[in-house]
Amino acid sequence: SYRPISLLSAPGKLFERLVYWRLRDAVDERQLIPAEQFGFRSGHSSTLQLLRLKNTIHRNKRVSKSTAVVLLDIEKAFDNVWHNGLIHKLCRFGVPVHLVKRVSKSTAVVLLDIEKAFDNSGAATVPAGVPQGC
Repeated sequence: SYRPISLLSAPGKLFERLVYWRLRDAVDERQLIPAEQFGFRSGHSSTLQLLRLKNTIHRNKRVSKSTAVVLLDIEKAFDNVWHNGLIHKLCRFGVPVHLVKRVSKSTAVVLLDIEKAFDNSGAATVPAGVPQGC
């Protein structure tokens, strides 16, 4: 699987950061991410999540309750983001159209030229995955 690496100019990085802030605000306003999810969220460090877990365990122990923990880490999650599904979900959750269009453009079908030592293997369509870097 090939996931594109995004190399942007300084103005491009600034623009992407502005889009990110607006998209983050839209997602936060609609409470699309559960409060229990701490990954990739500002102000939600793993240290705070561990403290939250510790407090829950202690609180439950005081009242003789058991505590079960389920930790989920999806391997290569960003490599497997289905573009059409992402756009559909953003629309369904009411994210502003101008932001959905911007996300759509940044995840549009990417054609990669894959070159081997002396062999040009041509272009490949990448229907899933989001660019890494910025």
